[in-house]
Amino acid sequence: MSNIRAAREFCFQFFFNFQLANSKESREELVNASTDTLRRKIIELKETTGHLLNDKDNHFAETQISSALKNYDQIELMIEKHLKNWKINRLARVDHTILLLAVNELAFTRTAPLKVVINESIETAKLFGTKESPSFINGVLDSVAKEF
Repeated sequence: MSNIRAAREFCFQFFFNFQLANSKESREELVNASTDTLRRKIIELKETTGHLLNDKDNHFAETQISSALKNYDQIELMIEKHLKNWKINRLARVDHTILLLAVNELAFTRTAPLKVVINESIETAKLFGTKESPSFINGVLDSVAKEF
């Protein structure tokens, strides 16, 4: 049985972990990593976090992570464009990570309808963010979704 929500949560954890030590060099290292190297890093985090995903959900997570890494700079520009009176570097890491993955899915991988991606992002914000995170995420993603 597929559990895409668990796969999305895993992607969030991967990128949240990545964002903590975020530097242009580490991002470029991951972007330029071979598929096997990236897969190994994903497996390491799965073992650390205890995530057990079936093959379909594993593929979903690997696709999302790879795409978000590849399109990182474009995604950042899209997020910044839709922030109202806010700078991307001032975002809470949780909110930034949720937006990064959601915008990737909306703009690049298109694995689910817009409303589903937004709803899943709000649920992730409820789970990991502050009490303001869900409405903030909803507002930004609603603005982004109007481009599609």
